[in-house]
Amino acid sequence: MSTYTVTDQDTGAEVELDVYTRDKDPERWKWRAIAIVVVLTFLLIWELLPRLGLVSTIILPPVTEVWAGLMELLGQETFPNHLRVTLIEMLFGFVIGTLIGFASGVALGVWESVKKSVYPLVVAFQSLPKIVLAPLLITWFGYGIESKIAMAVVISFFPVLINTMVGLETVPDEARQLMRSLRASKGQVFRKLSLPHAAPLIMAGIKTGLTFAVIGAIVGEFVGSSEGLGYLLHAYGFQLRIDKVFAVIVVLSLIGALLYFAIDWLEKRLIYWRSDTTLV
Repeated sequence: MSTYTVTDQDTGAEVELDVYTRDKDPERWKWRAIAIVVVLTFLLIWELLPRLGLVSTIILPPVTEVWAGLMELLGQETFPNHLRVTLIEMLFGFVIGTLIGFASGVALGVWESVKKSVYPLVVAFQSLPKIVLAPLLITWFGYGIESKIAMAVVISFFPVLINTMVGLETVPDEARQLMRSLRASKGQVFRKLSLPHAAPLIMAGIKTGLTFAVIGAIVGEFVGSSEGLGYLLHAYGFQLRIDKVFAVIVVLSLIGALLYFAIDWLEKRLIYWRSDTTLV
């Protein structure tokens, strides 16, 4: 909390404003410290349960064994290739799914006739368990990375579509009427009002789509693949190398988190009109 003095341009009087800044909020750091304590406590309990014989190490290996398995995994000569394949699948699937979802969401959000005719089909397609499409995608695109990219696209596009559509539909009518009174064209209304208004929701959909793209790539590798992190998960699970399974899960979690925070950073730069400062 900070106090600033500003001058009223109409009366010339000085007014004090209390400004609440999230980044400087001591409460935020307190909760971060609590989160760290919770994570460390969770890891300690995880380590003790198998060490004390309360849980079988086949089911839940100790954290230290998972760490050793992670170091061994990272040291393998074939690991960079498996990582590269999965990254290509999820990134290409994410980008293509985002573009398709955004374009479809704009069409459904702007043109009511398109929404009435197409949206029921989109919802019906989304209600399908995506795993049932895996055999078809492998038949159509083969066992290479193309079928895994297609699976990532199929899973990741819907959150972007629905958030784009909802964001465009929730533009206040008063704002639309104001733009019309200023003789703005439909294109100007879209660029200067509808799209900026929907941008926060669109970015939220993109973040969700990213996590879905990771799932899609891994599911595709489960069904049929000879390389990738999903293939490693399947192989280590079959060998009962549960420590290695957890190690691969850790790698996937780190990849997802890094990409998520990268998009979050990009959102803060692109959607600059979303302020982190609130006047009290």
